Amino acid sequence: MHKSARNMTQGSIPRHLMRYSVPAILGDLFQVTYNTVDSVIVGRYAGAGALAAVGVASPLMSIAMFFIIGVGIGASVLMSEFYGAGDGRSLRREFATTLAMGAGFSAVIALGLFALAEPLLRLCRTPAAILPDTAGYLRIVALGMIVTSLYNILAAASRSIGDTLTPLICLVAGSLTNVGLDMLFVARFGLGVAGAAWATVISQGVAAVLCALLLRRNEPMLFKGGGFAVDRALLGRTMRFSAPSALQQAGVYVGKLLVQSAVNPLGVDAIAAFNAVNRLDDYALIPERDIANGEMVLVAQNHGAGNVDRMQKGLRAAMALEVAYGLIVSVAIFALAEPLMRLFVGAEEAEVVRLGVRYLRLMGFFYFMPGITNGLQGYMRALGKMKLTMYVTYSQMATRALFTYILIGSLGLDAVPLACVAGWLLMMVWEIGLIVKWRRDGRLYRA
Repeated sequence: MHKSARNMTQGSIPRHLMRYSVPAILGDLFQVTYNTVDSVIVGRYAGAGALAAVGVASPLMSIAMFFIIGVGIGASVLMSEFYGAGDGRSLRREFATTLAMGAGFSAVIALGLFALAEPLLRLCRTPAAILPDTAGYLRIVALGMIVTSLYNILAAASRSIGDTLTPLICLVAGSLTNVGLDMLFVARFGLGVAGAAWATVISQGVAAVLCALLLRRNEPMLFKGGGFAVDRALLGRTMRFSAPSALQQAGVYVGKLLVQSAVNPLGVDAIAAFNAVNRLDDYALIPERDIANGEMVLVAQNHGAGNVDRMQKGLRAAMALEVAYGLIVSVAIFALAEPLMRLFVGAEEAEVVRLGVRYLRLMGFFYFMPGITNGLQGYMRALGKMKLTMYVTYSQMATRALFTYILIGSLGLDAVPLACVAGWLLMMVWEIGLIVKWRRDGRLYRA
């Protein structure tokens, strides 16, 4: 076993969680920052029309991407179980099966996006002036869906054995490649939106190839030792784990689009404040998600090894980290709301700042809540309860969208953070109730 892999069935649980989470958090924060830089390059060198085209295409691409990421999350639970149980042959078969399934899913998604690009964009009410560029961007990026899927599954396999350093290295390499190619294709050669799309596809290919090479060198157990083949029985089990997880990931973004559509009629100032806070949300909530993913891998490995005591300790340690982080970020967001908003707009945009500060401070009281819900969902995913976590998440997003639409007419932008709290509260009560019930019935440690 290479030193980057982590057998979480032994050793300090808090240390395992931190060593898993920190590289994952750094990678996700880097990607959020890189996405901002990428938009700046396109907007500055290709113009507002190109920036708008990429922005309009992004939601559709994000839904497709989150679906693929969900496939990896579902499969990684099974890989973690096999790794924790010391069953290398089943681990390799699951890895090979997931690669084949991911290639099939991504090919279908790519063909669908390529063929239906313009109808989908018209459905999203894309302005006619940018429709050709947006459709072209979407079609080119769709061509890269298979390499995108390959990277995400390789990264999921790496994380399932506790190695978050390899995905971080590959993500940084791919992102820097993308920025460099943007400067070459967009800034130097003037290829506009098409250049940005090809830069994205090529950089994803670089990340996928590098990840495969590093895993083959550092984690040969995934490739060598017999059993690296597609398993039809495992394919069915993988689909049962992955499909709900994929639908859950895509559904989260659909819910965000519904909230955005409720905010749009409030005007430019409210839209600007809402989008600025969403960017800050990305930074604030990433650590909570990555701690939960670390918990998922740790609990799944120990579930495979039959270590019930470590499963219980893993849940407690993860929840302590989640709540502690949630309280810290709540205080920080509340105290720094105004300077954070001023990062996004100039001094003349006083109304945007006022709305954003009020929004952030309302949210700042409650950031511990998604920490609790993420921690509980991480444990549930580790037990393979993917459909349950999907139902809970859909209920949360539906509650958030419904409360936003009901309250926004009388409360304005204040409705959005209050609707978030309503959704998180529903989710938290539901999940805590299930954990209590399972503990009483003796089912807390069984899939």
